[in-house]
Amino acid sequence: MAENIATTHTLLHLSFKLKVRTAVFLAKSREAASFIATVEGLIWKIWIWKEEEREIGGIYLFANREAAEAYLNHPIVQAVRLNPEVVSTRSELWDVETSLSAITRAPLRNVRVQFVQPETVLAGGR
Repeated sequence: MAENIATTHTLLHLSFKLKVRTAVFLAKSREAASFIATVEGLIWKIWIWKEEEREIGGIYLFANREAAEAYLNHPIVQAVRLNPEVVSTRSELWDVETSLSAITRAPLRNVRVQFVQPETVLAGGR
């Protein structure tokens, strides 16, 4: 019998290839960060970059898929996509399995952890 997978959150990985060094682009992003922090449904964002590939992006946790999809059409994302320093964009949405993520200490809101003894897991859940 298959177990129900607990999922309410959605993870978004959004990245941008740049014409300029990532440090240059990130230095101009403080105001954008303050604005992004107010987006409805956003729980948190982690800023990421790869200098050698001239790529920046973020890992975002949203309360649900609708909020994540709405963010992809948000004016702040559209402004970055239209920025002449941006070559291309890529985005992926992922459903979050919250019960297992909570066990491994993911920073999720309103998720309770039911502790399972490691020996039980290793023994096949018996």
